[in-house]
Amino acid sequence: MGFARTAFTIKSRTVRRRSGRFLDELLSNERLPRERLAALQASRAAAIARFAATNTTYYARTFAEAGVDPARLEAPEQWQRIPVVERAMVKEHRREFISSESTRRTARQAKTGGSSGEPLWLQQDARVPTLAHAWRMYRWWGVEPWDNLARVGRWGFGAVDTLKTAVTWWPSRQIYLDAQLFDGTTMRAFHRAIVRTRPALIEGYVGAMLEFADFLEAEGLTIPTPRAIATTAAPLTENARHRLETVYGTPVYDEYRGSEINWMAAECRERSGLHVFADTRRIEILGPDGQPVPTGTVGDIVVTDLLNRVFPMIRYRVGDRGRFIERECPCGVTLPMIAQPEGRTTDIVRLPSGRMINHGLMAMFADHPESVRVFQIVQSADYALRIRIVRGGDPRGDEHIENAVAKVRRRIDDEVPIVVEYVEHLPQTGGKTKYLISELAAPPAE
Repeated sequence: MGFARTAFTIKSRTVRRRSGRFLDELLSNERLPRERLAALQASRAAAIARFAATNTTYYARTFAEAGVDPARLEAPEQWQRIPVVERAMVKEHRREFISSESTRRTARQAKTGGSSGEPLWLQQDARVPTLAHAWRMYRWWGVEPWDNLARVGRWGFGAVDTLKTAVTWWPSRQIYLDAQLFDGTTMRAFHRAIVRTRPALIEGYVGAMLEFADFLEAEGLTIPTPRAIATTAAPLTENARHRLETVYGTPVYDEYRGSEINWMAAECRERSGLHVFADTRRIEILGPDGQPVPTGTVGDIVVTDLLNRVFPMIRYRVGDRGRFIERECPCGVTLPMIAQPEGRTTDIVRLPSGRMINHGLMAMFADHPESVRVFQIVQSADYALRIRIVRGGDPRGDEHIENAVAKVRRRIDDEVPIVVEYVEHLPQTGGKTKYLISELAAPPAE
């Protein structure tokens, strides 16, 4: 790949020099002393919040109503006075989030996938060479920006975009499989493309990557072993990780990203937590009272994009649950760490007594990853639970599954019946498998 590396280097110093400079900055930041990194984050967070307060209608109004002093935003107590932004607020007041710097040249339209409801439309700052976040992350896995890549996700590229991508990345190759168009024909074509281009990385939605793995196994097909597999868009359970590593024959890494704020955190080669991209994002973990929780405690993930000046997202509740990890990673990267996000805040099992449970359910089969390929919890309107399971290859799998379900029964004190249903596959929406489906009526608003 010497020629591809040379071409990338030339482009990153000429036509893509902003991306090249940004990558250099990110690589430097990832090994800063913790104190300097925290100071950099606090300074950037205060700057983007001050900008939003004077250049958007929404933040100008909400800061005034909450008594936020823009001159003192480096102080944690002042920062926490900024109201948390909910998804519904962005939908209702979308135009008020658009800043005075938003133009056709500076703004790029974006929307969420809509798998949890109606898509959310917003804008990303086209001046930020955000792909450099991915390049830094890839290097943690032994993958370089000029390597051939394969991706499975919600792409929907037309002929013009496909040609533009090919020209932009030449001589490197990037191949795509649209997870919304999964069938035997598209997966066979994707397999042929992988064999032809030999990508160093295959990246995609967890559900889609599992379905493609099932397809390869069912068809008796193999692929050239990539250096890494990366997953996103859903929690990566130990069962799913084990399944993917078994079929693809290479380490699987988790990355945390979204349509509202793209790359936010990712695993390194140690795979013992995700490094937060703290130089460009600020992640907070908040409890029910809206205050930061102690390290190690699970709470709601709230994120600030420190770079988006066309559609500022300040303290945005992304809808996921997670916790910080207090440790220094042996990889040498000093960026702070979070555990794998534990699912959506709406992924909650509700019991007749009023108890609500979601913490730990995603890991119910983690002790025996060979027993379960993937699973889904369905709660019916009468509170009963159905755990739909795609079996793994462990001969004692059913025994392990029964023991794990028995622990869940004890955890909920047998308040509701639990039925195990073995299935061949789980339904997907655009390549995504929903972890928990609830048919209960929504709880009344307080």
